[in-house]
Amino acid sequence: MKIFVSSVMNGFEEYREAAFAAIRSLDHEIIRAEDFPASNIPSRVACLQGVREADLVVLILGERYGWSETQSGISPTHEEFREAAGEGKVIPFVQAGVTREEAQQRFVDEVEDYDTGMHRGQTFRSSEELRTEVTRAIARHQLSAATTPVDVGALVEKARDVIPVEECGMVRMTGPLLHLAVVGGPVQTILRPSEIENQSLVDSIVADLSSAHGYFSYRLRTAPRLDQGALVIEQENGAALRMDEAGAMLLSVPIEEATGHLKPLIEEHVGQAIERGLTFADRLLEKFDRTQRLTRIVIAVDIGTSGVFGWRTANQQAASPDSMQIAMDRSASGSVLLNPPDRTRMALRAERARIREDLLALLRRKYRS
Repeated sequence: MKIFVSSVMNGFEEYREAAFAAIRSLDHEIIRAEDFPASNIPSRVACLQGVREADLVVLILGERYGWSETQSGISPTHEEFREAAGEGKVIPFVQAGVTREEAQQRFVDEVEDYDTGMHRGQTFRSSEELRTEVTRAIARHQLSAATTPVDVGALVEKARDVIPVEECGMVRMTGPLLHLAVVGGPVQTILRPSEIENQSLVDSIVADLSSAHGYFSYRLRTAPRLDQGALVIEQENGAALRMDEAGAMLLSVPIEEATGHLKPLIEEHVGQAIERGLTFADRLLEKFDRTQRLTRIVIAVDIGTSGVFGWRTANQQAASPDSMQIAMDRSASGSVLLNPPDRTRMALRAERARIREDLLALLRRKYRS
């Protein structure tokens, strides 16, 4: 396994050497800035290439932030972290008992927001302690990686299958709904049957759905039920959550309706619904799978239009709320997925903005008038 060591370099040599020793003791290959040959390639580019090449990134954070007068405006170590975070391959180690620079404390806060489940690193006070913790963390990572292979095709099929198909001509009494499916692998039991039927667990999910981070209305009645072994929680406006024993979720998120006599889909409203759905899916996975047994996810989305036709931006609707040309492409049926369809579990958090933008673009192509 190739392991990149990311940290400030000047004055931190003792700790870097401790990490190198830990990696060597496990017979892995070290990728480090010290070994990069002199070339015409800027050191920043060379380091980011090293991060991309690595299977794992050991991030070591002390009191100093490092040089930040870079093209990106952040330190090289910070940039390396962001490059690796989306792939879920960062294990952070934070030095304890030191007074951090203000910029470094903000960086540590960002890392700790990312750092959950199997990716959780450790604090250290000495180089010897760091070496021990790096050795243990790499060993744990190897064990967690030695899991059942992920069948991406099966995840895609399941994600498509859980999204309801709207029958031609059917008009629901509710407004448009975003249907967002999140299916993880390798497939295994995340919620036991007894947990799915546990009223306290159901109540906690309902409370989360009705909180500021959820997408249910606290004013509406909530109806939980079981459907073929899956927990289903619904409201009369169409908002719903379905979650099965394998942790596969279908989130049906209400989309704010347009003003005016015509009710096209408003792009900004769809984007907000995607953001709410992705955010809640991440929170729910963190709640029930903190050790990240599910390492890969597939996301599929579609819209239950309820007789709504057309796609507009908010500005377009405000300029002409009562007239528009309809030219929807109904040949593109079915849900839309990213390409490639699977992502690391951590991408649901670290790449949420990018995923939202891409899903919105795919839905725009399908529904734009």
